[in-house]
Amino acid sequence: MILRVALALAVVVAGADGFLLWARGLATPVGPEQATASFLAGPAPAAGLPGPRPPAGVYRYRTSGHERIDRFGVDRAYPAETVRVITWRGGCRWRETVPIFAQHVETYDFCATGADAEDFASSTRLTYFLVPGAQRFACAPVGRRLLSGRPPGSARSWRCVEGTSTSSNTTMYVGPETVQTGAGPVLTRHLRLISALSGQSSGGAVRDLWLDRDGLVVREERQVELRVRSGFVGLLTYRERASFLLSGRP
Repeated sequence: MILRVALALAVVVAGADGFLLWARGLATPVGPEQATASFLAGPAPAAGLPGPRPPAGVYRYRTSGHERIDRFGVDRAYPAETVRVITWRGGCRWRETVPIFAQHVETYDFCATGADAEDFASSTRLTYFLVPGAQRFACAPVGRRLLSGRPPGSARSWRCVEGTSTSSNTTMYVGPETVQTGAGPVLTRHLRLISALSGQSSGGAVRDLWLDRDGLVVREERQVELRVRSGFVGLLTYRERASFLLSGRP
């Protein structure tokens, strides 16, 4: 009897491990057509909206990098091309959606008013082993997307919260820089966003962002390292290194 129970338990454990090994690498790239169907809402008005913001549409990026977690050798290499979707949400509100995979989708919500845009919310949805996990942060005080009118070296601190989780952020304006893209050089504002997380996830991220005068990401370099508690597989270490360069406009 004990032997039969031990054998049955071994089969269950082996089956669970096999499932995790199979599910670890599921990563479905999101192309422009799927992104348009999934994330692009109705068209924005052609004129009359205030503040700096990119025109609504799907933007393409030459991409390199990966994300890793320290369980079952998970290492997702990023597609050679990813997209970002800019959508009007009504009034001054806009959303930038970054679907790196169907299993990794980020959103950044901002309000375009005056000379700058206010970052007021963000979310990340990650799916590992077929189990989705999501966090959505609301920000008060809000961030400033461009730090318009501020000299190089200027910084702004802002804070975002979801329940007991907190993201403490500092945006610094590094200075004006020209970025070479496939369509030619683009004059940008180089900003560095440093985030420290606590709560459900702990750790930090550094995102270097090169934005054009409308606030569109022309180039991004990011480094992320987090400790994340999963109810399915326990405490995980998540690491991400990635680069994005604008390669196509709507």
